[in-house]
Amino acid sequence: MAKHTLKSGQLLKYIGKTWKNLHIGHPLKFMGYEENGFADIWVEYQGKLMLLAIKDVETLSMA
Repeated sequence: MAKHTLKSGQLLKYIGKTWKNLHIGHPLKFMGYEENGFADIWVEYQGKLMLLAIKDVETLSMA
């Protein structure tokens, strides 16, 4: 995914490795970039803030 292209509130899909209690179909909401560059992003997942690598998400297609 190209860096600097996400907008606050944009919905994302997690494509990285799964972990316990992760519901793949549940969208993530982009909250912002980490201060130390653009490799990590803050997302909201089921009401909680999480820090993820940008390589582990893609934009959610609304087709």
